[in-house]
Amino acid sequence: MEFPSVRGTVFCLLLFLTSLLGSIFILVPFAPLVYIAPRWWRYYVDRFVGYWLTFPASLCDFIFGVEFHISGDLIERDAPALIVMNHRTRLDWLFFWNALYKIDPWLLITEKISLKAPLKLIPGAGWAMECGGYIFLKRNLENDMHVMDTMITYYSYTNQNYQLLLFPEGTDRSERAAFLSDVYAEKNSLPKYKYVLHPRTAGFIHLLRLMRRRKYISYVYDVTVGYPKGMVISEMELLMKGRFPKEVHFDIKRYNISEVPLNEMDAAAWLSKLWREKERRLEHFYTTNEPFAPSGARFLWPVSFLCGIG
Repeated sequence: MEFPSVRGTVFCLLLFLTSLLGSIFILVPFAPLVYIAPRWWRYYVDRFVGYWLTFPASLCDFIFGVEFHISGDLIERDAPALIVMNHRTRLDWLFFWNALYKIDPWLLITEKISLKAPLKLIPGAGWAMECGGYIFLKRNLENDMHVMDTMITYYSYTNQNYQLLLFPEGTDRSERAAFLSDVYAEKNSLPKYKYVLHPRTAGFIHLLRLMRRRKYISYVYDVTVGYPKGMVISEMELLMKGRFPKEVHFDIKRYNISEVPLNEMDAAAWLSKLWREKERRLEHFYTTNEPFAPSGARFLWPVSFLCGIG
């Protein structure tokens, strides 16, 4: 077996074993707190999961040599927020942990992710993510709206301020997804995109409405991710071929919730406008090989992985 495939196998095996054992021996013993003291359960599990996330982040940075470049606005740990990101590969959420760590390690504790429902069935990792309060969606709007209702109500009840990561495109930019996005564009007289998919606005609008109703949103963060060198499309490519991207770039733009239209049609148009701008920026990023021009406050985070969770 050649070395690259061993790298991928070792990475996935380490994540599987540590998440499995951590779920069994650290999370399960505290499970009664879900009913006895739910806020204490949330306090404990958020920290355990956040501390564990430094492990895959460290592997990517130290062992596999992925360089992370982050620019733009700060993500504030103490303010509930919605994060929207283009979904270029199936692993964007994994690499985003490194970006959060570099901005503020505590964000690994406060970030939540919306993921496809089958992922919660993965032994160990799936259990931990479900305990961690991640949102699992089936891409069935009626079902997913109910799940969102339940989770946003739960978040607000816990008195914890979370930042929820949502992929409005609904899936990664695979060949089939790109084809379907182009079909949608043709039917609706919209431009065809080469670097993003047309966003699905219904889920975003419903989530935004819920968070506003609960007074559980202060900001919307628009995150653009790009892979200039060595893009890895899926988990299987990482596992079987041991490939990791050489560089991952994230740029973050923060919007106060007052900047997002209250009218639902206007909010949908606002999101679509973000995606048109995202397409333009990504085209420049890939055709010129230049980093993103920093957004907002224009912060730049170094490549090094130095700080820790306090």
